[in-house]
Amino acid sequence: MKIAIAGGGDVGTAFAKNLSQLEDDIVILASSLKSHLKDLKVEVRLTDYSVESLKQHLHDCDAIISTLSGPDDFYISSHSNILEACTQSPSCKHYVLSEWNINIEDFPDQPMFSAATHEVVRKKMRSQTNVKWTMVCHGWFMEYVLPQNKNPLREIGRAWVMDHTSKAFDIYGDGLQQLTLTSLGDAANATVEVLRHSIQTRSALPEFTHVGGETLTYNDLFARVKRRDPEWTSRPVTFAEVLDAIVKGLGANDPGVAVHQMRIMGFTNANHCPEDRVLKWGKGVLEGLSAITVEDFLNEANCS
Repeated sequence: MKIAIAGGGDVGTAFAKNLSQLEDDIVILASSLKSHLKDLKVEVRLTDYSVESLKQHLHDCDAIISTLSGPDDFYISSHSNILEACTQSPSCKHYVLSEWNINIEDFPDQPMFSAATHEVVRKKMRSQTNVKWTMVCHGWFMEYVLPQNKNPLREIGRAWVMDHTSKAFDIYGDGLQQLTLTSLGDAANATVEVLRHSIQTRSALPEFTHVGGETLTYNDLFARVKRRDPEWTSRPVTFAEVLDAIVKGLGANDPGVAVHQMRIMGFTNANHCPEDRVLKWGKGVLEGLSAITVEDFLNEANCS
């Protein structure tokens, strides 16, 4: 297969690095040739994300995986143009939207700062039948358990529970809510196999593809982190303080409110991929694949 990855940011770059080690041909679509893209062993095609440009770059591709984010207008226009380019393409008829997110099947209104924008694109996808598409729900990327010098993803502050500088771990409420952690590599590999199965068997794609590396509670994750480094301490977080921060942030039109809109999900199971819906590693579509656990992931990071 030849797969296009739309976006040369953190997620797109990590996906390309991982997938370039496999048998498939990988192409990155990017708006500019950033320095880090020059080091990748994949083809980079520059695009302005117009329909004509995308048609040209997707002419020899079998599928496109979007990792695009950004302002609301760009997210909607770029994803809409990809859909139109795929509609007109004779070969690129499989499309993975840029969600890379929580269990949006049960929590489509989360995260609050992006849900409305993403829903515009979702409705467009649901209204057509020419292009097969899916959204991948994987919980949190496992890379966030690593300190920033080992994490390829951008720093997001208290949106994530671990402050690696102060070694403080946020516990939402009683800490019994579950979250799913999936490595970038496992998410990328699973996504490609889902696409491969659909292309080879000419079968439909599910609207939601649930992939999970390991699921555990916040209390369990903290216990594992502290066992490895006793300097870590827990920091209780109440629902009231997060809700208050959201209300104040919205009132002040503060873009930083997005951090608290991420945190409030920690009081729910939105970050958890349901066991009865996740694809089974080593079986069916994911035959031959296995997911890395948090413990093994941390061990590998310590050795690198």
